[in-house]
Amino acid sequence: MDQGTWSIKSNYKIIATIVAIILILIFSGLIFFPFKGGAERSIDIKIGSTLSQVASDLRSAGLIKSKPVFVFYVTALGRDEDVKAGKYNFSGRVSIHEVTSTLTGGFAEHDDVQVTIPEGMNIWEVDEVLAKSGLTHEGQLAKSFIHKEGHLFPDTYRFDKDATIEDIVNKMEENFRGRTSELMRSDPNLLKSDFNRLLITASILEKEAKTKEDMEIVAGIIQNRLDRGMLLQVDATVTYGACLREFNQTGKLCDVTFIGPAKEIQIDGPYNTYTRKGLPPTAISNPGVKAIQAASNPRKTDHLYYLSTRDGSQIIYSKTPAEHLANRKKHLGF
Repeated sequence: MDQGTWSIKSNYKIIATIVAIILILIFSGLIFFPFKGGAERSIDIKIGSTLSQVASDLRSAGLIKSKPVFVFYVTALGRDEDVKAGKYNFSGRVSIHEVTSTLTGGFAEHDDVQVTIPEGMNIWEVDEVLAKSGLTHEGQLAKSFIHKEGHLFPDTYRFDKDATIEDIVNKMEENFRGRTSELMRSDPNLLKSDFNRLLITASILEKEAKTKEDMEIVAGIIQNRLDRGMLLQVDATVTYGACLREFNQTGKLCDVTFIGPAKEIQIDGPYNTYTRKGLPPTAISNPGVKAIQAASNPRKTDHLYYLSTRDGSQIIYSKTPAEHLANRKKHLGF
């Protein structure tokens, strides 16, 4: 090979290398350089759409500049089967790489609605949460499922926006069964207990105490009073009973915090633990794990009375009526 031939081939290699570098830079620019900007744009990818159809929709929406480059890039990554159906929103300048990551990462808008039901909510409060989320109409849950009080397990849920009230209740009950079954496997006291009585006690604890320790002590006091045939005298059961009576008469949701127990304890009823011995007939709220565990493990003490300070920060316990009266004067002023 003479020097001239070698020089020509060398030049071809240099030119080919330069061209390859230019092509790589151009391709990289098409892939990683953001395309356009401006207002929010969205695309709705239908189930069963081909990669070519997706690319066409992206091009029409102004999200990519080149359909072939998008198809080539997604295929080269081996992600052509990973593009997920759904509605996607994009804002500002986006690149093919960013669009691909979003579509294959499953970052579509959810059609479901997230709601959180805190521990200790009663059915009227749960009804209000569901209605405010747009899943139900006010009163719909309480009117049809008042008998499910105690079984609507408190948790964070995601419901389909078109879910029926039956779907919602079934999901919450299924969660209740799963969580309580799990508790039963881990707590032998739960297996041995009358679960309905335990659930009622737990629903009272949710209204009467906050910490695990206080719940266990109050559970012990409830058991002590039941064992001695004493009236429980729990304001929370009285106000719940008053709300239930009002709800049955008017069909309107009732807020227990607006019920004055001083007047209601004078009215006999199944939930009036000032006039009737024993537990109320049903749960008065929907208890969580902590309260159920406390109800199954009541702490043994000599206490028979308790009261909460005005700011609710502390529970004061007493063994005798005289000690309880002294604590009432000291902490409540009467």
